[in-house]
Amino acid sequence: MATVLSIDPSADQWSVPIGKHSRGALMLNLERLLAGRLLIQGSSGAGKSRTLRKIIEEAFDFTTVVLVDPEGEFGNLAAHIGATSLKGCELTSDGLTAAAARARQHRLSLHVDLTDLDPDQRIIKAAALFAGLIGAPREHWSHTVLVCIDEGHLLAPHHAGSARDAETRRLGVATLTDLCARGRKRGIAPVIATQRLAKLSSSVISELQNFLVGLNVFDRDIARAADLLGFSAKEADRLRKLAPGEFFAMGPAMSPLPVLAHMEETITEHLGATPKLTAAAAIDSDEAEKLLDLSALREVSNGSRDTALTLKGTRALDAFLLDPSAPHAASIIGALRRIAPNATTANDLAGHLGCPRDAVDNALDMLAAIAAVDTMPRGEDRIARLHARLRAKISDIPVVALA
Repeated sequence: MATVLSIDPSADQWSVPIGKHSRGALMLNLERLLAGRLLIQGSSGAGKSRTLRKIIEEAFDFTTVVLVDPEGEFGNLAAHIGATSLKGCELTSDGLTAAAARARQHRLSLHVDLTDLDPDQRIIKAAALFAGLIGAPREHWSHTVLVCIDEGHLLAPHHAGSARDAETRRLGVATLTDLCARGRKRGIAPVIATQRLAKLSSSVISELQNFLVGLNVFDRDIARAADLLGFSAKEADRLRKLAPGEFFAMGPAMSPLPVLAHMEETITEHLGATPKLTAAAAIDSDEAEKLLDLSALREVSNGSRDTALTLKGTRALDAFLLDPSAPHAASIIGALRRIAPNATTANDLAGHLGCPRDAVDNALDMLAAIAAVDTMPRGEDRIARLHARLRAKISDIPVVALA
């Protein structure tokens, strides 16, 4: 391999140490990162999440951080850097867009936990967050932000799992690609970690100019990683032999040619480590059946239904039906269905249904919690429309506005 040259940023106030290589410290230049973005890639156990954690620990004193956490592994890091934690399952898509825009305005670091969301909702809500960041007004572009995304392939997958997932995948890919492509002028520096290059959209990868590539085991990933690093076929085989925490670093923010570095230890503990082996409980089958409450889980045959509701689904349905807002919620769904895909205001809904505005707000809150509508936080200008999942099932649209 060619002689390795590295940038010497020792006198650069915007460079932070993230690892060590044979010639000294591996420095990450945050100004160049803003212009060129960063991809961290490695198989499971390579140390990419720890590397992402190290970068955030070093960079948060210089810029705002938005940490997108699909697996809920960075809560302690959020506390360490003073970031405000948001749970994706508790906020609407419009709410996440608004929160992102306000965070940019006030230079607030965010930790966005996407745990407990199904794959489609995870993509949709992440896309809403990115839309708020990229859509910030020009006067806030100087409020630089490091957008750190773990498991990026979950938010912008290379392939859709099914035909039904294709529209959601396109949304995720388009939004994350837009964040990378237009982020530089808007003060946004995406840092994306992924297990496999073959799983992350090539549109996203093509926008990234800095790379930290760790252990790879699949031929397809090795070929793509070698192409990014400019490795020959013989040099590419080195990617199979890297130890955890070892990465080839290359790019204008680190080194013009690939340099093998070992990432430094982090201050905060990595929460995504593989658990230690634990033996199964030593109990008999009768006790196990009681603990599993199998009698309540057994399916009851019902010829009038195509599919049986799960216990969880039954409980959710019961909670919905017994909620005082259920009648208004059902009426709102009927009204929004008539004008889908258009939206309307909460005031118009109240007038159309002939019910108090408070009752409409309570019903919209409940419908947003079960992802039946897209709506805004309470306020005079609150709007709502049927959720995309439900809109996709409607073919007849006889009305465009509520009377």
